[in-house]
Amino acid sequence: MSLKDLYNSGLSSWAIARRFDTHHSNILFHLDNLKVKRRDKSSAAKEGVKAGRIKIRKHRLPEDLKLDKNLAYILGVLCGDGYMDYNNKRMTYYIGLDVVDKDFFEEFKKTLYNFFKIKPTDEFKKSKNEKWKDQFITRLCSRAVCDYINNIGDFKRDRWRVPDMLKNSDKSVKGAFLRGYFDSEGNVDKGSRRVSAPSINLKGIKEIQFLLNDFGIRSKIELKERTGYLDIYVLKIQDRKSIELFSEYIGFSIKRKQRLLDDLIRSYKFTKILPEELKIKRGQILFLKEKGLKFGEIARVLNMNPTTVWKVYNE
Repeated sequence: MSLKDLYNSGLSSWAIARRFDTHHSNILFHLDNLKVKRRDKSSAAKEGVKAGRIKIRKHRLPEDLKLDKNLAYILGVLCGDGYMDYNNKRMTYYIGLDVVDKDFFEEFKKTLYNFFKIKPTDEFKKSKNEKWKDQFITRLCSRAVCDYINNIGDFKRDRWRVPDMLKNSDKSVKGAFLRGYFDSEGNVDKGSRRVSAPSINLKGIKEIQFLLNDFGIRSKIELKERTGYLDIYVLKIQDRKSIELFSEYIGFSIKRKQRLLDDLIRSYKFTKILPEELKIKRGQILFLKEKGLKFGEIARVLNMNPTTVWKVYNE
């Protein structure tokens, strides 16, 4: 059988190269000389499945799957930077994440495995442009997993909503979902003392706001930018107490973002004491003053401004 006939029968160029014990590039060279139209990757994969060279693995998911912090985090990421490719024509089924923060990549990969018990891919993409950052990529390739996620809800960028199962869950699960979302979309601005998250999905981000309310975290949503076809909104958390609650119950898996959040909270060192804290602080100030400490020493002990200590003492 000729080379052309072998290829047209469905045999791959790689399989032909192995049969003739030659380099793959030699086979491609001869196929081009013979003016044989080469199959694209999708067609080649289908031929491989038909011939039995490619085996499609059917994953069996754990039987006891139920909402936990792992799934909540996965869903939060899918509302942000995560994505799903579900295509029957190409026979591609996977959820994935391409990011520049390795710790974010590791966290998402870990939660995928912890929940579905299927090992995701571990990839690294070196940037060809020195102005761009390298990317860490992970994908979990499984139709069963994609079907499971689709049964929970739609996670397209402009259509996602907080799943109903999340709305009725406990705080630890809600916190994991919000952490996944803010790992994806969250920003920390120490200068304006703000945690924010932009979105084109107004209905979705309003539901994020409702979840934050469950933690006592106050926020507001503003129109950031209006273009001819796309409005960009931004959710802002910017009062001291709400930012402290955000750090306590949600926080970031991404270390650089968490460091910025910690720095932001430390920047409140000499800011105004909240009214509900004054009674506690006054009692501590009076106690330390009776022990003979000076106002400056008390301020250092209680992490307060010395002037504020003096004012509270003399009220």
